[in-house]
Amino acid sequence: MTTSTLPENWFVFNEAEQLAQQLTKEILELAKQAISKQGEFHFITAGGSTPNRCYQLLSQANADWANWHIYMGDERVLPFEDNERNSQALLQNWLTKVSIPEQNIHFMQVEKGAKSAANDYACLFDEVKAFDVCLLGMGEDGHTASLFPEHNEAQSVQTICCEKACESDFISAPIIIENNSPKAPLQRVSLNYVAFSKSRVLIKIITGAGKQQAVSEWLNQNQALPIALVSGQQTKVYIDKAALGE
Repeated sequence: MTTSTLPENWFVFNEAEQLAQQLTKEILELAKQAISKQGEFHFITAGGSTPNRCYQLLSQANADWANWHIYMGDERVLPFEDNERNSQALLQNWLTKVSIPEQNIHFMQVEKGAKSAANDYACLFDEVKAFDVCLLGMGEDGHTASLFPEHNEAQSVQTICCEKACESDFISAPIIIENNSPKAPLQRVSLNYVAFSKSRVLIKIITGAGKQQAVSEWLNQNQALPIALVSGQQTKVYIDKAALGE
């Protein structure tokens, strides 16, 4: 598939740095608009390596940080200071360098246990009407956050609602606990599809040649890929030419 035949909400960049620069500009502009309209900006961050350059650029920006609220798409169940945690990447690349109030930084407190963290996050998400921006990366297998292909009905996945186990189907649960991740560590807490759908603008960021196979399957309507299933009120795909295979 050529660039000219991609879906209209796909935006192709020559390289990952160009993508990160434009993404940062868009986030800052959307934050300014949200704060002007409603007095605060609610931002769901992505884990993994792809968004880290964006966080570094945000750390150098001037913004109304006092009105930013930071959330996580997923977290690995590890001790707080473990460098494999997504929260550590956020702290090291961005959050320790800006003045976002501590009470506005909503980490998944998995160091207290996956079930406790998942319940707390389910209740937190019940309180927020909508999230202004959400970032999502993609793994080489087409997973996003900790939503893995063919795990919808897996016994390793627990569905979590506020204060209780969900009685609804997998898609309707706002939070999941994954107990058998294909990649270490085995246990993770993640937002689920219905939680991500509360995003006003959801941006999927895809970089690197290792993503080409999953991108090809995605464009060929492989609906088993979690990255293809998740969406917000407005959904965009930011992709570099390496991931697209150009």
